[in-house]
Amino acid sequence: MYNPAVLVMAAGVVLPMIVLAVVSLSVPLDFGGVAWGDFTARAYERVVFDRDWDGARVLQHGYIDIFARSVVMALLTTAGCLLIGFPTALFMATRSRKWKAALLILITIPFWTCVVVQMYGWIIVIADNGLLNQILSRAGLMHGTLGLLYTDLATVIGLVYAFTPFMILPIFAALDDFDWRLLEAAYDLGANKPAALVHVVVPCCRPGIMAGVGLVFVPALGSYTIPGLLGGNHAFMIGNLIDFQFAGGRDWPLGAAMSFVLLAVVLVAMLASRLGSLFQRQERVHEFA
Repeated sequence: MYNPAVLVMAAGVVLPMIVLAVVSLSVPLDFGGVAWGDFTARAYERVVFDRDWDGARVLQHGYIDIFARSVVMALLTTAGCLLIGFPTALFMATRSRKWKAALLILITIPFWTCVVVQMYGWIIVIADNGLLNQILSRAGLMHGTLGLLYTDLATVIGLVYAFTPFMILPIFAALDDFDWRLLEAAYDLGANKPAALVHVVVPCCRPGIMAGVGLVFVPALGSYTIPGLLGGNHAFMIGNLIDFQFAGGRDWPLGAAMSFVLLAVVLVAMLASRLGSLFQRQERVHEFA
């Protein structure tokens, strides 16, 4: 008997990845599609290198800059979500059971609507003639407009808004099982509130924090709907670039190759996070040895 989960993974993950790999190694046709059976690694070369006017190979600065910007934007999004998510989860974990249930419902409300609808709501708020500009102008705090829409900052705001629940929920799950008597013991031993928070609470909920970081960084890195709506052409990210190669550029092998490069970036980030956790664990073992 075959496990249904294995069949689902094979049909929904493995098979599409194989097809994408074959496409990335194929020769593109002029108007989309690929020439099946003709294989080349030229698409992966074009992700990093370009040809100069005399045929010399030079770095593809445009694509590299977009990849670098995407990583920076994902890191900023993760940091913003953590700064908002940890205090929120801590507040929720210290409430009564009735308040926890109500706050959990509030946190999950954004999941009830499409992300496109949410971002159009943000456009209404931060547009040049939007709610935020009107409030600041009528209060006499600003003359003109902020020019916030279609910037990197607008994209980060949208990403933080969209992915903060993914940071809050795993941290809350870790804090909900926390033994608060450890905090009282730290106070009895002379620790102040910041020291107790850093040395007692944070280490105990580190698995929740790491899970939240992974749940935010990975989708933020590959996001294309939010950058497209709030950032426009000024905040092009990897997801937008891949979408353009498949739809507008009609260069399927290049888009597939960029998808695998994005996957490699995510795997490297996850591996670095895992190695960092193992290194910290070994350090703690040596401290108590």
